[in-house]
Amino acid sequence: FSQKPMHRFFGRKKKKEETPKVDLGDVSKGLETRGDEIETKISKIEKQLRAIKLKIKKTKPNSSSRRTLSNKARQLIRQRNMYAKNRDHLMNQQFNVEQTRFATENIKNTKEMVSAMKSAKAELKVGLEDTNIDEIEDLHDDMDELLDDTEEINEIMGRTYGVPEELDDDELMDELDTLEDEFEEEEEEQQEEVPDFLVSAASAAKDVKHNDEERDENTAEGKRVEAKEIA
Repeated sequence: FSQKPMHRFFGRKKKKEETPKVDLGDVSKGLETRGDEIETKISKIEKQLRAIKLKIKKTKPNSSSRRTLSNKARQLIRQRNMYAKNRDHLMNQQFNVEQTRFATENIKNTKEMVSAMKSAKAELKVGLEDTNIDEIEDLHDDMDELLDDTEEINEIMGRTYGVPEELDDDELMDELDTLEDEFEEEEEEQQEEVPDFLVSAASAAKDVKHNDEERDENTAEGKRVEAKEIA
């Protein structure tokens, strides 16, 4: 039995059309664009109303010019109110769309976070299966003992031989006096190694400097005496 005649009488079952997916972000941007356009029109009307107001003030009461300007102002006010009402509606619609978009994104983020937490839990579980906490604690204790032993070895290797650990005040002064004597002996040896002409030149330069200093002091003293006599 062929089904072709039946299709002729009853027709074929139509496939259910899929509803196109709507991006809430695009909807919000569209509402915002329409709101900006209306806001521009409102600003233009308000500018015209300010100009008409100035003209009305300059016209005489009950004149034809004033009546014409007043009628135009009333018409512009009605247009402005209509645009303002539409703008408010668009703002409310955009607010609702934004709320829905935020709620949808929050749900999506929550699902992703839950999925990531499940994956992390599985990885942690697998990783801890082969981990022995007691073994880790023993390893940590062994490392502490090894570090303590290493520190003790370093202290032993850093000890000095034949030098007391601490010196009292008298011993300290004796040690410093001994070092001072050694320094003086080294300086004398260095001076003996310097040629005579260098020693003479250094002594001469030192004498010249000393004489200059004495001359400057005498000159300053003479000026002070003169100043006292003048006073």
